[in-house]
Amino acid sequence: MSEDHLNSNRIRQMAALRRGAIRSRSYCVIALCGCIVGAAEFGFDAWKRWPRPANVRGVLVATVYVLCGVGLLLLGRYFFRLAMRFHGETRQSNLPNPQTPPDFSQLSDGSQIVKNLEEIR
Repeated sequence: MSEDHLNSNRIRQMAALRRGAIRSRSYCVIALCGCIVGAAEFGFDAWKRWPRPANVRGVLVATVYVLCGVGLLLLGRYFFRLAMRFHGETRQSNLPNPQTPPDFSQLSDGSQIVKNLEEIR
């Protein structure tokens, strides 16, 4: 196996891992949105089901709805943290830091471009 073949396999592997992290982040954001909507629905249903003349069964059902909404919010917090972790993975650079600093001594300041344009006239 040549060095180029190994490098191309590594590039494909890193690209696949990056795409997987992006896909997982998208799934987490979708799950987070679902948890928020579900918690809002549970909250609205709890408010709607709260008995006007108080009875034990109605209060118990509304309380269960509120607890389910809180559980969904906690699950949404988990998905948010997971999405942020995947986002951090996608933002990382795959290139290592150079061992020697770059040499800028051979670069010019761009003034030769003006001189070249004047020579064309």
